[in-house]
Amino acid sequence: MDEENLQGRGLKFHLSEDNNRLQVDYQPDGPVVPVDFAWLKHALDAQRAATGFFIFEHASGDLKKRYNEATEAFTLDIGERRDGCFTVSLAPDRMSAMLNLSPAYGGIPVAREKILETLNSMHIVSGILPERIDTALMSGRETENLVIAEGRPPVNGENAQLLSLLPEVAEHVPEESDTEVVDYRNISDIISVKAGTPVMRRIPPTLGVPGEDVTGEPLAAEDGVDLLFADNLSGVCFDPADPDLLLAEIGGMPVLVPDGVTIEPVIKVKNVDLSTGNLHFDGSVEVEGDVKEGMELRVAGDVSVKGVVEAATIICEGNVTVMGGVIGHGLEAAHPEHPSEHAVIKAQGNVAALFVENAIIESAADIEIKELAMKSELTASGQIQIGEDGSKKGHLIGGSCRAGKKIKAIIVGSRASVQTRIEVGVEPMVSERLKETQQLIEAKEKELEEIEKDRVYCREHPERFTADRSQQLEHGYQELQSNLAELFGQKKRLQKQLTPDPDACVEVERDIFYGVSVKIGEHHFLVEDDQFGGTFMVVGEELVLASSS
Repeated sequence: MDEENLQGRGLKFHLSEDNNRLQVDYQPDGPVVPVDFAWLKHALDAQRAATGFFIFEHASGDLKKRYNEATEAFTLDIGERRDGCFTVSLAPDRMSAMLNLSPAYGGIPVAREKILETLNSMHIVSGILPERIDTALMSGRETENLVIAEGRPPVNGENAQLLSLLPEVAEHVPEESDTEVVDYRNISDIISVKAGTPVMRRIPPTLGVPGEDVTGEPLAAEDGVDLLFADNLSGVCFDPADPDLLLAEIGGMPVLVPDGVTIEPVIKVKNVDLSTGNLHFDGSVEVEGDVKEGMELRVAGDVSVKGVVEAATIICEGNVTVMGGVIGHGLEAAHPEHPSEHAVIKAQGNVAALFVENAIIESAADIEIKELAMKSELTASGQIQIGEDGSKKGHLIGGSCRAGKKIKAIIVGSRASVQTRIEVGVEPMVSERLKETQQLIEAKEKELEEIEKDRVYCREHPERFTADRSQQLEHGYQELQSNLAELFGQKKRLQKQLTPDPDACVEVERDIFYGVSVKIGEHHFLVEDDQFGGTFMVVGEELVLASSS
């Protein structure tokens, strides 16, 4: 008999007389080979599978020792029948109940109803999780501290919040051109908003949601704390359709303050240079110093500069006041190849400065220059005044000066006979708009002519056009005709505004030098000799210079 068959010789597994224990008997029956744990594992696993009994933890070791040392018969208990059992525990805070479950080993399994009865006897009535109980029972494994009932914790309400809707100042990266030149002028940390822009939203508080422990005891929750907008906020208003939304009432710089936002209509900067970047602001700007060369201001309100404006650009919807001068570079202001060399100011309101040189100044109202305007283009819808009455300063030298109503200066031209052009009587802005309108009309007429050719070809060769294409042509034709009708109406209205002002005039208090040309409406006057001051006006059909009395 081989060695493998000799292992376990004389051993016999059986149930005890009461059928509640698993036993093994040994009866000596000739030579044996000591058993090892591999053999024992196989043998005990077979008994476990056959009986379903619980095998004692030390059964393998005890049987191995007894058998390998046996000199006489013995009987050893190695397992037993066990019914399933369980316990349920309640957490100290009564927010959960846990199940400890031992499955049945050849005995009676735990019934689901028994667990539910136990829960009920412990007054655990809320948050029971029957699917977890079922899963544990079906698994046939030991289960420890399995949560089978969960309370519902209270949820406190969220506090009210005031959320800023303002864009955060992002990290600005200077622009790099194709020539790898980095432009630091387009970097600015100043945020501005227009009137009507949403700036802050109030999120109302929420109510707390009560909870409940597993015994059904209610648990109170706190409501969120309310928070209201401050009542002294300036420059903002509530959205009429949404009292929780704060809007900018005016254009300007938003400033976060406790419990709200205010809008500063005016910002103050020391200089406009690379430290500020170009400023685009929906309020007004006060510059304590200078606007440096190459910089740009686009402002919805007024601009006040206590220093000078160099070869920079200011475009604003209000008034521009420059305490110092406006100084471009030494090129003719109208030089088409070097527009960036000039100082440029365009305003919907008045423009005032101490002096201007090599500058382009446009105003939809009036322009006032206190001392000197040299080699510049001045254009105003109202009047232009250079120098104060009775002052020795107030020179208009070179360039052009155009106004809708009146031009006043102390001295016009210079002894060097610098060409100086003056036009008055016709609103110059209207002339520009009329010119632009005429250009648009010509472009639209050309488009209309091209589309008409396509329409004719479509009618002659309908097989080459889809229905959609034919409709597109017809729609485009009708739209162009409508656009042209609107442009012709606009042109007619502008032409009416070009009627010369009968009271238009040019007043020169002191000297008028050779080289000055004056135009009032369609009438021209060329100064051919130096003269003392007077008033240029249209008398009858002639432009005359009336001497000062």
